Amino acid sequence: MSRRLLAVSSAAAAALLLTACGGDASSSEDAEGTTDQVGADSAAAVCSEFEPLRFSDTGVEGLETLVLEFEDFRVALEEVTGLEVEFEPMASRTAAATALQYDDLDVLLTGPAEYVVLKEEADALPLAGVTRENYKAAIFKRADSDLESVEDLEGGTLITKEVGSTSGHLGPLEMLVTAGLDPNVGDVDVVPLSDTHIEAFATGDGDALGTGISDLETIQEMMGEDAVEVLEEGPDLPNDLFIARTGLGEDCAGYLQDALVENQDVLLEAIVQTGENDKYLESEFVEAADSDYDPTRRAFEAAGFSQYADLPDEDEQ
Repeated sequence: MSRRLLAVSSAAAAALLLTACGGDASSSEDAEGTTDQVGADSAAAVCSEFEPLRFSDTGVEGLETLVLEFEDFRVALEEVTGLEVEFEPMASRTAAATALQYDDLDVLLTGPAEYVVLKEEADALPLAGVTRENYKAAIFKRADSDLESVEDLEGGTLITKEVGSTSGHLGPLEMLVTAGLDPNVGDVDVVPLSDTHIEAFATGDGDALGTGISDLETIQEMMGEDAVEVLEEGPDLPNDLFIARTGLGEDCAGYLQDALVENQDVLLEAIVQTGENDKYLESEFVEAADSDYDPTRRAFEAAGFSQYADLPDEDEQ
């Protein structure tokens, strides 16, 4: 064979080899893509028998408001899970507990205090926590007060927000407990008020005010910037969280948990872009465990609600 013919034959063989390899790679990629899709479809299938999944938020009352605040999120959740999702408005925490118990609600966004009650009443499953920037309780004092620490409140009066508010009532109570004070035996007289707690403190009521640290600016505007001081700032409060009814089962709950955490950028953007949920502007979705909410349980007990479900609901106050 001539050198010219040998070179041509070698080139042809190489081309055939490259073509074969390229075909194998393409087939491998196609197979991998198919496998991934089958895996995703199989994972979604564990929840498909419960479609449409019914979603709500305990902080939102009425279908119209739920649509206004969460329609973009509902659509995004459908896209990332491959499941049909519809709204199921809840008028109160009590209504949500009943709906979870009787399979009328599947997924719920709620706060720490509500979760503690819903876990006790309906054995709700934690899916994913939603962090909140600067979500802390604080105890404030007047600038001319002799108080130097939370311990100094013994025998005094602490004004708080309404019963059950995580940052405005339960958080400050947990701070009392940490300081060794027990309101249940009269160490501190705790006076929960509704929307007038800041005004009452500003006009001279109580020795200190327990509320969210984010209320500092409002307090300063009402009292004067130099008239109030932070006696103590509490630790980060437990996260808001998505929960599921126990009837969905661990496999479906696990699939939803993964979908929330792995697609959090898209889902969070959908929540905040309406402008109605600014508290979640700097949030993240994180894994949630029931033990994360033990500080809230201690606060319940400090408030005199050792049976967590006895905490008054908003429609009972």
